[in-house]
Formats: sequence, C-alpha cells, structure tokens
Amino acid sequence: MVAPFTSLIFLGTSLFTDEKMKFEYHRPMKAIALDPDYVRKTSRRFVAGGLAGHLYYNTKKWFGYRDQVLHSGEGPIHAVKWRTSLIAWANDAGVKVYDTADDQRITFIERPRGSPHPELLVPHLVWQDDTLLVIGWGSSVKIASIRTNQHRATDGAYKHVPMSYLNQVDIVASFQTSHFISGVAPFGDSLVVLAYIPGEEKGEKEFTSTIPSRQGNAQRPEVRIVTWSNDEISTDALPIHGFEHYKAKDYLLAHAPFSGSSYAGGHWTAGDEPLYYVVSPKDVVIAKPRDAEDHIAWLLQHGWHEKALAAVEAGQGRSELLDEVGSRYLDHLIVERKYAEAASLCPKLLQGSASAWERWVFHFAHLRQLPVLVPYIPTENPKLRDTAYEVALVALATNSSFHEGLLSTVKSWPHVIYSALPVIAAIETQLTTSSMTDALKEALAQLYVIDGQYEKALLIYADRMKPEVFDYIEKYNLHHSIREKVLQLMMIDCKHGVLLLIQNKDLITPSDVVSQLLNASNKCDPRYFLHLYLHSLFEVNPNAGKDFHDMQVELYADFDPKMLLPFLRSSQHYTLEKAYEICIGRDLLREQVFILGRMGNSKQALAVIINNLGDIEEAVEFVTMQNDDDLWEELIKQCLHKPEMVGMLLEHTVGSLDPLYIVNMVPNGLEIPRLRDRLVKIITDYRTETSLRHGCNDILKADSVNLLVKYYKEAIHGIYLSSEEDEARAKRNDSMASQAYVRSSNVRTLEVKSKTKGGARCCMCFDPFSIQNVSVIVFFCCHAYHMTCLMDSSYNVSGRKGSGATYPEPVVEYEYETGDVDDGDDDDGSQSDAHRMRCILCTTAAG
Repeated sequence: MVAPFTSLIFLGTSLFTDEKMKFEYHRPMKAIALDPDYVRKTSRRFVAGGLAGHLYYNTKKWFGYRDQVLHSGEGPIHAVKWRTSLIAWANDAGVKVYDTADDQRITFIERPRGSPHPELLVPHLVWQDDTLLVIGWGSSVKIASIRTNQHRATDGAYKHVPMSYLNQVDIVASFQTSHFISGVAPFGDSLVVLAYIPGEEKGEKEFTSTIPSRQGNAQRPEVRIVTWSNDEISTDALPIHGFEHYKAKDYLLAHAPFSGSSYAGGHWTAGDEPLYYVVSPKDVVIAKPRDAEDHIAWLLQHGWHEKALAAVEAGQGRSELLDEVGSRYLDHLIVERKYAEAASLCPKLLQGSASAWERWVFHFAHLRQLPVLVPYIPTENPKLRDTAYEVALVALATNSSFHEGLLSTVKSWPHVIYSALPVIAAIETQLTTSSMTDALKEALAQLYVIDGQYEKALLIYADRMKPEVFDYIEKYNLHHSIREKVLQLMMIDCKHGVLLLIQNKDLITPSDVVSQLLNASNKCDPRYFLHLYLHSLFEVNPNAGKDFHDMQVELYADFDPKMLLPFLRSSQHYTLEKAYEICIGRDLLREQVFILGRMGNSKQALAVIINNLGDIEEAVEFVTMQNDDDLWEELIKQCLHKPEMVGMLLEHTVGSLDPLYIVNMVPNGLEIPRLRDRLVKIITDYRTETSLRHGCNDILKADSVNLLVKYYKEAIHGIYLSSEEDEARAKRNDSMASQAYVRSSNVRTLEVKSKTKGGARCCMCFDPFSIQNVSVIVFFCCHAYHMTCLMDSSYNVSGRKGSGATYPEPVVEYEYETGDVDDGDDDDGSQSDAHRMRCILCTTAAG
C-alpha cells in the first residue's frame, strides 16, 4: 500500500497474516515496486522513490532492513516497475534500468523531446514480458527490448550466465499518438492505452501552467487497443463523472495479472483474462477483454443480428445464446415486416424445439402471415401439436393466394399429424363463393380422402376431370358411385370410361348409360361416346345391348362405316328397313347389298353390285352364296349389256358355271375385249382344276386305306393297368416280377395307377375288377381281363397246341405308345418265338 505524499510506507506480506512493516522517509514518496518474489523470499526487497529524487533499494538483512540509494540527483522519481531482476524507473531526465543480479545500472532511455513536464503529465512504465519495457510519456510510446545475462531455467528460476559484452537495449518500436497518454498496459501482443484528449481551444496551455486549471472542456477518456505500429484495433470512450474538468494526470491505468498472462493466439485461458483498472478522482472502471458473449451482445445492441447469429453458429459463446439471438433476430425481422425472411430462418434458429415452433406458428397466425411460414414447419423432429398444423392449413385455405400451397402441403404432410375436419369445414364455407379455386377444390378432395369421405372426393375428381379418377375408383372400390357420372367419365378418358362401364354393367345397365349420354348437354358430342360404348359392349356380349342395335346401325354409319357390315352380319336385332334407309342415306353400297340379300331381294342386290359397285367377282360370290339358278340367269342377262362385264364373268365363273353356257348366250357380233386370252385362261384353269381334283381323290383314297390299317392295328392292342400291390411287389423283388411275366424287348406297356377299375367285369371269370386287386388288360375292342385269367387261358391254349390240337395262336404281345404301329410286327418270322397277347373272345370269334 502506498501513500504518495507522505514519508511513511506500510507493507504487509498478505491479507491473511498479521505481519506489517513501516518505513519512514523524510520526503513524500510517489512510486514503489515490490520484488516479484517478495512473498517467497525472506529478503522482502522493494524499491521506492519520490520528490527527494532518491531511488531507495530496501532489503532485509540479518540485523534488520537496510536502504541503499540506487540513483539520485536527476529530479523526483515519477514511476518505478520491477520485473525479474530488472528495475526500471523514470525521473525528469528519462528512464533508467537497473539489474539487481549484477548490481549495476544497464541502460538509460532519454525523455522524449517536447514531452510535457512530469509534474503535469507523469510518465508510465509497464513490463510487457521479462525483457520488453513499454514507456508511455506525453504522446510518445517506446518499447525497449533489454538483453541481459539472465536466463530462465526449466524450473522458472533465473540463472546468471557470464557474458563478454555489456547489456544492451534495443528500441524495437516507437510511435507518436494524437492524444496524451494517461496510462499504458500490455494486451497480449498489443497495448492498452488510456488516451486523454484535451479541449480543442486549449491544447497546449494545459501543460505550460504549473497549476492545472479546470476549464471543463476536456473530452471523455478513451481506452484504445493499438499495435506496436500504432494501428488502432478498438476504441471505447469511458463514461467518467466530471471528465470535463480532469487533466491527464488525474487518471491512472493499472492491470492484473502483473506477471504476464496465458495469452496465446489471440485468446486467454478461461479465468486468466487480464483485468484493467481505470482510476479517476471519482470513479474506478474495471475493464477486461471482451469474450464471445460480449461481442455477440454488442452486435445485438447495434442491430447487427445477422453477424451475431453467425458468431453464435461459429461456436462462440454458450449454446443457449442461439435461442436468445434467434428470438431477437426474428423479432427484429418481424418489426421490419420481413416476414418471408423471418420464416426462412426459423428452421435454423428454432431447430428441434417444439415449444418454440408452436410459439412462432401462433405468432405468425396472429400477424396473419402464417402462410409464409407453412413451408418451413417441421412434421417430425420435432413433431408439433395437431392444433398447430390445423391452424396452418386453415390459414392457407382462407387465403386465395396460397391455395396452390395448401394443395402441395396436404399432399406432402403426413395425414396422422392433424385432423382434416377443421380444414374441411373452413373450405366448405367457400364452396359457393368466388374464392373457390380449382386448387382449393382438389385440396378439398384430398382432405375428403384423408377423412374417409371417398364418395365426396369422387364427385370433385369427376367434376375436375382428373384422369386419376379411374385409379381412384379402383383403389377405393367406388363402382357403385359412378351411376350419375357416366358423361364425366367419358369426357375424362373415353377408353377407360368405356372399359369401366362395361366391367360394371351389372351395377350400371346399358340402358342407364345410353339414357345419360343421350340427355347430355351440348358441351360435347355424346353420340360418339355412345358409339364407343355400344361397340365395346357388342364385342363383349352381342346380346347385351340388343335393344339399341337400330341406334347402333346409325352410329356405325356415322363414326365407323367399316365396322357396319360386320355388325350387320353378326346382329339379328336390328330392323332391316331402317338399316336399309340409313345405308341409302350414307351411300353404303355393300351394306345395301347385304341387307337386300337378307330381305330376300336378291335381284335388286345383284343390280347394286353390278351397276353401282361394278365388281363382277363380288357378284359371282353373291350369286354363289344364294344358290339360285334364276339368279345366275339374272347375272348373265345384266352382264350381256356390258361387253367388259361379260369378259370378267367368263374369268370368274370357272368352277361355278359352265363357261360354254355363257358363251352360247352371248349375242352374235358382241365384241368382248381380250376374248381370246380369256378363253385360253378359262381352258387352262379348267384343266388345272380337273388335275387337282384327281390328285385330291387319289390322296384321299390312300389316306383312307392307311388310316383303316392303323385303326385295325390299334384295335388289337391292349392297355396294361397295373395294381398297387403288383407295383409294390415289383419294387421288393424285381426278379420275381420278371419271372411272372416275360415281355419281349420290343414291347412297352403303359402302366396306369388306379385303385378303382369302374364297374367293368373280367370277360373270363366275370368278377368285377373292383373286388380283386390284380392287374388288368384292356383291349380296344372293349374286352377286359384279369391278368391272371388271361395268362391262365394263354397257358392252357399253349398246352393244347403242344398236344397236337390246332388253335389259332392265343397270346399276342403288342406295343402301345403313341398309336403308331410298327409294320415289322406283322413279320411272322420275327415273332415266332414271342408270346403275343390277343383278346380271347375276338380271336375265337375270328377263328
């Protein structure tokens, strides 16, 4: 503790001990500095100086404290600072540095020229580190680098290293300021300067007067952070009470910690930031480096919300600041009426807070600006209350400018997060108003689907002519709801509409469809839709729309004349007279021919073919189909008037009519074009036809004989039906099965597994096949035998043959696979040793 204007100095080692020391000097002391290791060392060293001009170096010896005068004779000691073993002090002449390790003064730095007298503006000393001394005097700043023979060891202690040269001091930086320096302190790699700015009209008079005047024209003192090249980093004006009346020497700047800091890379370790004390006659201002939160608060205070948000997102400050900065930023945008920008920032600012989202949703709704926020409202992570979503949808529905947005929102939002009923109610109130847009109708249909009101949705889709209506009907099985929407469905897509109506003709009958289409307005041509429907219905079921076949004749004539003739040939439910009148009105000649032929007016039909169509080939075909000799006479008579027709008749009647008959009826002198060539062709065609007939007859005879032989050979074959017992026995012992029945190598039997043999009986023992589980042989002559009965009969016959009796060969083995018979089987020599099974009854009968 220092009493500047007294000769008493009181010292204490700690606030928590009772050790106190009192030193008395005869002149006032202005500066004192303790040994940096004052507490740890018992020497209790300190230096002090004052108006006497002596710099006292006090240390504790064995017999008490002893003062040593380090310097005197150059005026009062105005400031003193001690760092490691170096002591720096300032007097009227300048700044001197003393090294306690060598007990010698090592340098002198001259007082800046033109600087005010120290009594008016005291000099300021501060050690930036162990070797850098900062001197602030008047408006000048110097930074001196002092090189000593002291080196710090790894344990932090200083060791004396001998040097062959004197200690040196280098002025590493020096600059002039535009203000007076009332204090200086280190700030990492920069400097903190307490700047005093005098009044403009009395800039220099203040320093020439020995008695400070208080005119009240000084400006606020400023704390400036500058680099060694006097580049200003920041400036803050201090709100000191009575600053107008203070002089530069009335301020003092001190800082802690005094022994350096953990400053590195532009930042301090948390809790180790230096503190700065600005002392004035009435105030003490504590300053410290701004942290991230101070910077963010300052940005918010100056309205730079975007920069504040960027600082928070960069990880500066606490994470909780994001909510505060975001809220203030949104409030600022709302005040500026920048609603769209505020809405776009909500996902970033509100993030996963459901309560914050709901608060802003209702706030936007209160401002009637909720539609701009809807695209950004989350549907999950977080999920809001259903009321928030419903309010948002209603806001879109009640604003015609956002109906498209409502539609897209209804399609994109999950259906489970809100209830559709409030939104439907809000839209239904607009159904009869001019604000009902197409997008709003479609959105209403979507909401009906969400709420399960499928029929109402179908009505909207049908009225809106949406192609998706057909898939919608199939998806929700709404076929019963299309009864009154036939025309709309046909207008949306006639092909799909026709298919849908035909598939559901039991629900909506053809008469209902025809009635609705005939009663349709003039907005479209319902007759074309009617034609498509009746045509498809006729292809599916010719009798389903028989009541409308008269109408269908006219529809075919108008829209698809090519299909009229096949329809006339297929249908029996139209009126011939009406159909004939329609064909006459549309000049449909072939259709007229068919109808006249069906009406029995063959001669008139033939006249139409010859006179209107001029198609002799069709005329010949028509006459041939009628199978009427009189009609042939009529055809020849009508052709005799046209020589070209006679020639064509000769060409096309080969095979149907004798050409000589036609030639005999031709009048003499009638010139027929290309008659010679046509006669040659007639003769050639006749010969070719005759040759073809003979060839066909020969082929027919040969095929008949071959098929008869094949039938005979197939008829004498039989089918072997094995029993399950025989099959099991064969699997257990193949050798026993081969001894029981020997087959030749060229014989294959067809085995058919069957438990039941029907109600047939064996032709030998007359027992039903069902009562014996034995194999059966069935012949194509419809006779069937037990395998055992047939074998016994065969052995008996063979025995008789060996005894001299003459019987036809009783047993014939045969093959049966695809019905083809190997002709080699008839070779007696190849089968003399083989047993061949034959039907006993048929063989006996044949014998």
